[in-house]
Amino acid sequence: MTPSRLQRRVPYLDILRVIACLLVILIHTPIRQYGTYYNTPSVAGAVYTVLVAVNCNLFFMITGALLLPVTMTGRRFVKRRLSVILPPLVVWTVVYLLEHAFLLHNFTPRLLTSILFHPVEGLLWYVYVLLVVYVTLPLVSRCIDAIGKRGVEVVLVLWVLSSFIPYQHGVFMEASQSSHNMFGAFANYYGYVLLGYYLHRYGLPVFSRKHGWKWALLLAFGIVVMPLFEFLVQGNFGITWQQHIDTITNDISVNNIAVATLLFVLVQRFAPEHYDRKSRPMTATWWPMLSKCTFGIYLSQMIILRQVVWPLTPWLARTHWVVDSLVSAVLAFIVCFVLVFILRRLPIRRYLVGK
Repeated sequence: MTPSRLQRRVPYLDILRVIACLLVILIHTPIRQYGTYYNTPSVAGAVYTVLVAVNCNLFFMITGALLLPVTMTGRRFVKRRLSVILPPLVVWTVVYLLEHAFLLHNFTPRLLTSILFHPVEGLLWYVYVLLVVYVTLPLVSRCIDAIGKRGVEVVLVLWVLSSFIPYQHGVFMEASQSSHNMFGAFANYYGYVLLGYYLHRYGLPVFSRKHGWKWALLLAFGIVVMPLFEFLVQGNFGITWQQHIDTITNDISVNNIAVATLLFVLVQRFAPEHYDRKSRPMTATWWPMLSKCTFGIYLSQMIILRQVVWPLTPWLARTHWVVDSLVSAVLAFIVCFVLVFILRRLPIRRYLVGK
């Protein structure tokens, strides 16, 4: 990487991208022992779930931090962004279709009939949503210019209020009525895009002496108090364990927003402001390299877990599920990184793993 390109990179966003990628793998590794993501009826399972469920939300925040405001024409922007993610999405969709047909033997025609709206592999949902975000980002950028900082803050406040919707059962109302909410129009992933833009541009005074304690209390309320409320108080209303897990793992839930915000501001605060090959040669080499591979790692992780890591480590399945999940995630990340590193050396890399 040339010095000029290295100087244009933002170190804390590179670090966040790698963390988000690891969290994505960590949310999938319990599948080996439980057959699903969150079937972990224990305190450890609840804590694990709260911490790792934030994964793709960080990716949306990074998108907002990097791409807003849009400074080029909408047509040029959309063309450039779609050219990065659309070809790899098509390629890996075919790869996963072949895996389902010949290795997993669970291919059905339904995988093809709805392919324009639903991914053939669950983890590809993020790329589907990202396609729509890219197409609409120039319009959102114009809106941000029009409403300014205060307007963005108002939208973010309404979005945070919408994040209480998943908790609206038990104490508040019957579960069947929870979809009817005055803030429902704001419960979407664009909140994370705007949040990333806002934190990147204006920051959050979490570490200031004057206001830091207020923000610390608000974040603790989301990360600790609301999940405890869900399990300890809502549980008295006949809410099942799976309903509890579905609530705290909902992407647009107050605890997920709080965890994402905390991770973002922590890395933003303590990461170096710029890369320096002289004083930090390892940092200036490895973080950018890992960051540039994360899209490919994200796309390839499930096939690597199912066809490489889990078959080669049956002994891990006999350990505690947390140990299995952590070790499997690290191994999958390493294998995926090696694979993507090799693919990035090919002339057709943009069609396989993006730029």
